[in-house]
Amino acid sequence: MTNIYTINSLTFSYPKSETIFENVNISIEKNQHIGLIGPNGCGKTTLVKLMMGVLKPCTGQIHLKGHNISDMSLSEIGKNVGFVFQNPEKQLFAPSVLEQMLFNYRFDKNINETETNNKIDYYLDLFGLIDYKDSFPFNLSLGQKQRLALASILSRDADFLIMDEPNTGLDIFHLKNLSTSLLSLKNENKGYLIISHDKSFLSKNVDKLLRIRDKGVEFV
Repeated sequence: MTNIYTINSLTFSYPKSETIFENVNISIEKNQHIGLIGPNGCGKTTLVKLMMGVLKPCTGQIHLKGHNISDMSLSEIGKNVGFVFQNPEKQLFAPSVLEQMLFNYRFDKNINETETNNKIDYYLDLFGLIDYKDSFPFNLSLGQKQRLALASILSRDADFLIMDEPNTGLDIFHLKNLSTSLLSLKNENKGYLIISHDKSFLSKNVDKLLRIRDKGVEFV
């Protein structure tokens, strides 16, 4: 199997704070489906921010597809890995729902307009947003914003996805739709990592659990 992520001797702490991670070594294969678990405040969101290059290790290295992410721009990382924030407002910026969805394809010279429009319509419909194409994203409800963030990231052709509490604010119907999308990713041989406290949701959608404990990270 090919690793999407290889983390070697990672140590990290925020300025004037206790060490959060110390000498972490893990590998994640590109088609694994992982749930990241641990108590509140243990560093789950910090770890995925390190994996996305938003934060930098104090020591050690994180490699994405064999490349040190410290040498990669955020846009280069984002082409390979999609990231759904816990707070959807952090990734909504476009003047309309449709523009938010189209942004992922704006700089793709090989874009097929018909296929793109069909894919966008599919995900907007899946998450109950097809009638909101012209709406300003910040006028949506919190649940709708979360669904838009999910639709935007899931519609991309990224190799791997990282989702921080993606089921927050979703009702039973849209939770089922999210699970349908995750199953599609599995069928496409794509991997993902999900942070969630919902054991039932994780049991249905992941194959392995990665636990943060005692400044370390381990598969359980």
